[in-house]
Amino acid sequence: MPSVLLELRQVSKSFKRGDGEEGIKALGKVSFTVHKGEFLSIIGPSGCGKSTLLRIIAGLITSSTGECLYKGELVREPGLERGLVFQEPRLFPWLTITENIALAGDRTEELLVKMDLQGFGHVLPRELSGGMASRVALARALAPEPDLLLLDEPLATLDQKLRVKLQSELRRIWQEEGVTCILVTHDIDEALALGTRLIVLSKRPGRILCDKPLTCAEHRDTLKEQVLAWIEG
Repeated sequence: MPSVLLELRQVSKSFKRGDGEEGIKALGKVSFTVHKGEFLSIIGPSGCGKSTLLRIIAGLITSSTGECLYKGELVREPGLERGLVFQEPRLFPWLTITENIALAGDRTEELLVKMDLQGFGHVLPRELSGGMASRVALARALAPEPDLLLLDEPLATLDQKLRVKLQSELRRIWQEEGVTCILVTHDIDEALALGTRLIVLSKRPGRILCDKPLTCAEHRDTLKEQVLAWIEG
């Protein structure tokens, strides 16, 4: 059995109102374990706490209850070993592509080749297409060689043709880098195509409705209708 990389124990999150009183309960009590080498897809309706969950794992926010353990240690702050890719590339506009990637590590030339960005290292983010900017953001997250890559709908703003292409790139990078991935998405096809395992969250506050391995294409097709019913129900 592969080693445990991440463990969530009864993690929930509520956001307080301006007067200090409890406001929106974004995430219900969630517990699961992620083993090294997995590609976990998390899907659920809007507002169910998917992105909140990733931010807790990344150490950007703290949970209201429960524990988030990374390699057996309580997550208290961000760390380069847990790379996070946002929906928008969030590149520094005044830095070149090479400089943006180099902020996180020294694998710049290797990653420019891996992301098919050779010859673009000197340009600024405003000169890139949406797909190229997404690849730069992914390269920056991979630069410090993280053990865990957190993907917060990084392809959501792209057109369908480019999205499918970059899904294949993500899968290839997962295999080549040996990195463990957690992807949150609204796209069922994307979740099923990329993941080795699927978690489905309920409507807010998000709780786990389903946690299943994705073992083969036939299994994915059968599961799609069930997932749609869970989300729409």
